[in-house]
Amino acid sequence: MNTVTKEASNLGQKRLLHLIETKQAIVGVLGMGYVGFPLALECVDKGYNVIGFDKNSEKVSLLAAGSSHIQDIEDDRLNSALQTKRFQISADMSLIQKCDIIVICVPTPLNKKDKIPDLTYIDSAVDSMIAYGRQHQLLILESTTYPGTTKKKIADRMASSRGMKIGTDFFTAYSPERIDPGNRQYEVSDIPKVVGGTTQTCTELASAFYSTIVTSIHPVTSPEVAETAKLLENTYRYVNIALINEMALNCRELDIDIWEVICAADTKPFGFQKFIPGPGVGGHCIPIDPFYFKWIANEKGLQTKLIDLADEINSNMPISVSDYALKLAGKDKCSILIIGAAYKKNTNDPRESSVFTIMEELMDKGCAIDYHDPFISEIRLNDGSRKQSVPFTKEQINQYDVIIIHTDHDVIDYSILKDVSPIIFDTRNVCKEKSADNCRVVTL
Repeated sequence: MNTVTKEASNLGQKRLLHLIETKQAIVGVLGMGYVGFPLALECVDKGYNVIGFDKNSEKVSLLAAGSSHIQDIEDDRLNSALQTKRFQISADMSLIQKCDIIVICVPTPLNKKDKIPDLTYIDSAVDSMIAYGRQHQLLILESTTYPGTTKKKIADRMASSRGMKIGTDFFTAYSPERIDPGNRQYEVSDIPKVVGGTTQTCTELASAFYSTIVTSIHPVTSPEVAETAKLLENTYRYVNIALINEMALNCRELDIDIWEVICAADTKPFGFQKFIPGPGVGGHCIPIDPFYFKWIANEKGLQTKLIDLADEINSNMPISVSDYALKLAGKDKCSILIIGAAYKKNTNDPRESSVFTIMEELMDKGCAIDYHDPFISEIRLNDGSRKQSVPFTKEQINQYDVIIIHTDHDVIDYSILKDVSPIIFDTRNVCKEKSADNCRVVTL
C-alpha cells in the first residue's frame, strides 16, 4: 500500500469512528425479524439514523404503516421511532450505499432433511453488499452461524469481489445476537455484546459502535471465537434440556414427581442450574444452533457424541407426549385440545414448535385435534393444511377427551380447567403453579 492510499484508509476509519462517536453514522439493519427489528429500534432510540431492510414487501408495508409484527414490540414504540424521521424501512437494497454501518440479522436455518446449515440468507445479504456497498463501511454479522462464516462468507467475498482490503478499505466483525423473545427483563441495551473483528481495527470500530447502544462490551480476538461462543451458549442449554427431559420420563415411570425433585435440587445455592422438562425444544435458536457446531466439527472429522445423544432425546419428546396422551385417553380416535402453539410462553412465535409434531402424530393415529393460543390465531401444518385457534371456554373444553398444556402463556385463565371432564396432561406444571390443580391432572 503506497503512502497516499494508506493515508486515505486511515482517514476513512477515523471518519467512521467520528460518525459513530457523534451518532451521525447511518445504520442499516438487514432483516426486520425478531433480532433485527428490536436492534433497529434501539439504534433509533440511541440517536442514530436507521434504515431497516427486508425483502418481504408485505412486512415492509406493515412496519412502515406503524404495525408491529412482533408481540414483544408494541405499535406505540414503532410509531415513536417512525415519528423521529430517523427510521426508514425499505426493500430497496440499493440504499445500502448510504449506510456507514450494516448489521446483518437474517435467518440461519437448517436444511430440515439432514440438519446441515443453510446460509442462503447470509449469501443473499452479502450479494446485496457486494452490489451496493462502498469503501469504509463497517459490516457486522449477528446471525448465529458456524465459526469461519464471517471471514469466508463476508470478509473474503467482499475483498475478492470489490478489490478492497479488510481492515483498511472496509471492516468486518461478528457479534452474536442474544435476543430473548418474551423476556421483558432483558432488553437489547441490557445484554452484554461479544465482539470479534477480523482485524484489531475491525474489533475496535465494532466495539465503539455497540458501546453506544449496550451497557457492556466483551471484545474477543477473532470472529471465530465470537461465533463459537454463541454456539456454546445454546448447545449448553440443548444438552441440559435433554438431561432433564430424560430425567422427567424416567421419574414418571418410577412414580416420582420430577417437578418436586427440581424444586428440591434448586435449593442448593451453588453448583446447580435449574432446567425444566417440556414437550419438545422449539424456536429459532436452541434446536438449531448445536447443529451448526456439529456440522463444522464433523466436517473436520471430529465427533459430537453429546450433541447427537441430546438430539435423540429431545427429538423424541413430542412423540412421547403424543403417545402418553393417547394412553391417557384410553381409546383410539380420541379428541384432544392442545393449549398453546408457540414454542415459548408469552410469544406469538411458532417456529420449530413441538406442537406441529405432536399434532401430526396424533392426527396420523386418527385423533381429532384442535388448539387454543391467544397469540396465534392460525397455524399451518407441514402438509399445508391450516388450523384456527378455538375458544377457551369450559363449554368448549368439555368436548374433548384430553387437554394437553403445551405452552403456558401467562394470559390464559387456567382456573377454567377446574372440574372439567377431560384428563389434563400438563407438560408445563402450570396447573399447580396457577392454582388450577385438578384430580385429573397428569404432569410430564
